[in-house]
Amino acid sequence: MDEKEVVLTALEQVDKWYVHLAGIKGDTILIVSKKPVPEKLTINGKDYTIKYYTPEQYIETIRTNEEEFRSFRIYYFVKIYMRKVLDILTQLEVERMSINGDDIKGL
Repeated sequence: MDEKEVVLTALEQVDKWYVHLAGIKGDTILIVSKKPVPEKLTINGKDYTIKYYTPEQYIETIRTNEEEFRSFRIYYFVKIYMRKVLDILTQLEVERMSINGDDIKGL
């Protein structure tokens, strides 16, 4: 079973109508949902740890740690929520670029 199938199967085991975003990294499945999900799921006899965030928690987390988004392969998302995530990541990148630009001007 490939990663995408694992993520989609995991969503069938939770209430996917509340899920905003889902991805996978190794044996960990990321689920961003309005409704709490189990800490572990078994898919095809293999146990997966679930990393759960509410939509608001996840936005705050990626503001301080982009790797929480970038390190997972995302296979499911709600378009409006993904746009919000990408807007935040873009904003952070622009801030970094302007800080680096200010450092160069000061030289």
